[in-house]
Amino acid sequence: MTLNEKAAYIKGLADGLDYDKTTAEGKIIAALLELVSDMTEELEAINEDLVDLQEYIEEVDEDL
Repeated sequence: MTLNEKAAYIKGLADGLDYDKTTAEGKIIAALLELVSDMTEELEAINEDLVDLQEYIEEVDEDL
């Protein structure tokens, strides 16, 4: 299961609880879910950059 899938699963669980997003607790839950989603997107972007960097390093290594 990928990070995006896990984040979506957790969001689905929270949505299934039908929590009140106007209460203090609901606002915290919504903010945490948004944070998890944002962090997941950022981590995937970093991972893509890392894969690109690894490929570049391998090409440079072959050239040497």
